[in-house]
Amino acid sequence: MDEATAEIKVLREKLRLLEKEKESWRKSQFIANAADQLLTMIDSNYIYESVNQAYCRARGQRHEDVVGKTVAVVWGQSQFDSIIKPKLDNCFAGHVTSSEDWFKFDGRELRCYQVTYNPYRDGSGQVTHAVVVTHDITARKHAEAGMKKANDRLERRVQERTEALEQANNQLRNEIEERKRAEKALRESEDRYRSVSRDMPAMVCRYLPNGDLTFANVRFKNHFQHAGEMLADANVFAFFPDAEGQRMKKRLQRLRPAKPMVISEQSTRSEAGDILWRQWTDRALFDEQGAAIEYQSIIIDITEKKDIESKLQQAQKMEAIGTLAGGIAHDFNNLLMGIQGNISLMDLDVDHRHPLYENTRSIEQLVDSGANLTRQLLGFARGGKYVVKTVNLNDVVSETAALFGRTRKSIRIHETYEPDVRLVSADRGQIEQVLINLYLNAWQAMSEKGDLYLETQNVTIDEKFVKPFETSYGDYVRVSVTDTGKGIDPAISHRIFDPFFTTKEFGCGSGLGLASVFGIVKNHDGIVDFESHPGRGTTFSVYLPISQKTSKEPAPVPVGILKGPETILLVDDEPFILDVGVKMLEKMGYTVIKACCGNDAVRVFNNIPKQIDLVILDLIMPDIGGGEVFDRLRAIRPDIKVLLASGYSMGDAAAIIARGCNGFIQKPFGMEKLSHAIREVIDNGRHQPAA
Repeated sequence: MDEATAEIKVLREKLRLLEKEKESWRKSQFIANAADQLLTMIDSNYIYESVNQAYCRARGQRHEDVVGKTVAVVWGQSQFDSIIKPKLDNCFAGHVTSSEDWFKFDGRELRCYQVTYNPYRDGSGQVTHAVVVTHDITARKHAEAGMKKANDRLERRVQERTEALEQANNQLRNEIEERKRAEKALRESEDRYRSVSRDMPAMVCRYLPNGDLTFANVRFKNHFQHAGEMLADANVFAFFPDAEGQRMKKRLQRLRPAKPMVISEQSTRSEAGDILWRQWTDRALFDEQGAAIEYQSIIIDITEKKDIESKLQQAQKMEAIGTLAGGIAHDFNNLLMGIQGNISLMDLDVDHRHPLYENTRSIEQLVDSGANLTRQLLGFARGGKYVVKTVNLNDVVSETAALFGRTRKSIRIHETYEPDVRLVSADRGQIEQVLINLYLNAWQAMSEKGDLYLETQNVTIDEKFVKPFETSYGDYVRVSVTDTGKGIDPAISHRIFDPFFTTKEFGCGSGLGLASVFGIVKNHDGIVDFESHPGRGTTFSVYLPISQKTSKEPAPVPVGILKGPETILLVDDEPFILDVGVKMLEKMGYTVIKACCGNDAVRVFNNIPKQIDLVILDLIMPDIGGGEVFDRLRAIRPDIKVLLASGYSMGDAAAIIARGCNGFIQKPFGMEKLSHAIREVIDNGRHQPAA
């Protein structure tokens, strides 16, 4: 009994101790679960043995989802191998390991944690577990980042303040030094101010709301001839005409504190009658109540800028009108071609004894007049460059002046030529037409009596000058034609190059003279400009780019109708031209095959390419144009010879000529001219006499 009683006492004591340990364990678990830190215990086999509630909440998992699982299962094999295992191994080796990492728990927000791996030892001192304590230090990190930013801002402000203080100190030292040299600096400042004020490209003035001047720079005073330095009793509105002064007041009334500045442009007339353009920049200074207390105006002369803009707009307008005029000339030339072709056929049967001989001659003269009219239109629209050679403009001006002088003896002609004038690449006949048109225009402006001044000069023009004309700057030859006539009214100066615009009475002019001058010069990559003063005359200047080529003597032209036995494919979309063309060619001895359009020409040629010796090809057709037809024919037979025929000028056919086309003839043409063009292409310049 005693032994049993003693054993019961021992057991009760052990039970009491176990209850005490259990209570201690429960308290430890309570403390662990109550802690904010994430606490886990991992054994040496990398298995979670215990985790607290904070850990479960952070991961969004239950206790049983983690305890008993390996770390690799919970975190994934890749993260376990690369990050967690090395730190656990270091802990099991007896070392405390700590790190800071940003990571998410199962897709939750990114947070920063401080993780400490503590080795747990058993009674024998062996490390059996790793106690991992994880602190959420996100707030601290944000606070540290905020403190760093605040510190950086503070440092920048301190630095800026330090720099400002240094600048203030430097400024103070400079002011002290400047004060010592005050009189000298004042004189130098006044001299500099006078220099800047004198050289400013603008007129500057300041004035009170009633117009009393408080400041005016030298250019303003010189322009308005204001003598002396004193501005007393000077009112800004008194310097301008009433209308301009009223516009100025209206501009100032639009100024508000929210919009204290306004820029505007306005025109005025000089005492000589010239139109001047000025750009005004008006600015107001307001008091606290929003009332204007002073104004400042900066006035810039923009007459030259406006002139350039006007020339650019004129060039663009002329290009648009030129396209229309070219189309009209093309269609008109086609009509004249039909008339000229039939007259050429009639000439074969009508000699000077025939009753209709004079009638046919009269019709031919009318056709020539119509062709000249369309040539002028094409000169405006396309420029009419036919035969381009190197030309000495001294010779052209001298010869045309002599011709003009013989017919207009009431005009005194004064000639000044550049001794070593540069050569230009030009169609001599077209340049002669330009000069004659300018002479006639000058003669009419002088009421058929006065002085005509002609001058040639080698010049180099810059990029600014050529900008409104859309051409290249460089070396040019200038031909100037100056008259002493009545000048050009500024109100119509922007229209003088328009086709059909004329100030002459009805029936006294076609209005194509200056238009053709403009078109011809432009197509020569040149510039035509003018300067005119009402009552004092006008100067027209023609600029042509220089050429490096040397001139050659022209080959002699044969006379008469040249015939041949070859087969010709005639292509034209106009039935009356096709009909008269076939008859003319057959009269010359040729075998003729006709095609009424581009597709028809390709089809016919593709069937008998070897039988055709020459193709006379219209340039403009409704289905496919002459350029595409030419390319298709050359694809079928590369050596086929092609003569282009068009109501447009050769300039429009330049691209096809550059691709290897053999020749060009402009409508309207007669049999003789056509026969020469055909033999020129077929024989490569070896003409055969007419039968």
